[in-house]
Amino acid sequence: MEIYLINHMVYANYENYQVDYSVVNQILDNTAETWQPDRSVDEKDRNTKQGKIAEAIVEKFLNIYFSQSISMKSYDEIRNDGYLKHAPFDFLIWKTGEADISQIVEAVRNDISSTMDKYVHLSQHTRQLCKEMNVKIVEVKSTKIRDSLKKEADFEDNYNNADAVRRLANTIKDTDDVFCYPYFKRSEARKNYSFEDYCNYVKSLVPSLRSYEGEELRKKVIDLEVEKQSSDVFIRVYLDTLIKKGFVIGWIQRERLLDYDVLFKRMYQPNKSEKALYFTKSLRETDSLENLIRVFEKADFKSIRETDSVYANPYTITKFYHKSRNCNFLKRVKEEDIIVYRSEEEAIESGRYIQRCKNCF
Repeated sequence: MEIYLINHMVYANYENYQVDYSVVNQILDNTAETWQPDRSVDEKDRNTKQGKIAEAIVEKFLNIYFSQSISMKSYDEIRNDGYLKHAPFDFLIWKTGEADISQIVEAVRNDISSTMDKYVHLSQHTRQLCKEMNVKIVEVKSTKIRDSLKKEADFEDNYNNADAVRRLANTIKDTDDVFCYPYFKRSEARKNYSFEDYCNYVKSLVPSLRSYEGEELRKKVIDLEVEKQSSDVFIRVYLDTLIKKGFVIGWIQRERLLDYDVLFKRMYQPNKSEKALYFTKSLRETDSLENLIRVFEKADFKSIRETDSVYANPYTITKFYHKSRNCNFLKRVKEEDIIVYRSEEEAIESGRYIQRCKNCF
């Protein structure tokens, strides 16, 4: 596997990489479906291999570019269940020389052993150990590069053309999301199921929320999601599985993903994820993997949750960006179509949106 860092993007050529089929087969034998009950064996095989390749790309990059500063241990190195149960994360990472994770490894193995069903949940004790030692729990999410993305980017599989690849990566960033599943419910059959419905469902389960309504309830539910979600970091990897090329679009920290501007939606794919529910942010809000070391810095998570993001209308001929999604000039734009930048500086750097909206700033 060859790894390159070009213009802040991690690229991978994995033509010569072979997944460990003994691991893949064990996972296939023990996979329980959560929201897609009728996947064929071939599709499960493709999905599992895709996930393992994405993990290998991230691991290879960290071993090359952060060999002296970031240590890591995969869940597969920790697990003691013979691949019988679903993995709750992919990696643990920590600053080299600053943590002895033996206690955490033991705690994770205890969590696996004490789990009676297929889905391992990390205990509060395990997560607290990670927090105290500044060890981050990482989840890698992989996606196959769709033909529609290539068409929109006018990309003809010319991976040796840096400008063409950059155009494809930017199209992915403008189109797709980074996401996590809601903690209390991952799927729902009703097509018009809304975040308000989800909040009321959580309210019915959590007595302390009974007195809250509207926006206050919404924020309390998001606060609970931050508390309950196991992973600290979500990394998005895109793969061209035929040509065996891929790249890491970026990563995002849990508190930034689950701030008060997070979207609750479905990412509909026929015969695949019609029922799945997601919390999402635009991939434009992710950071380059070369900046992963920042995850260990102490941050004012309250300010991160309140967000420094700015927003833009993709259909306007003006050059204004906005402080709030609720600005009058964005009200007619579908929520999923709004362009999101992590900061004013990033919006201005785009060259397209360079002026503050006088209405909301």
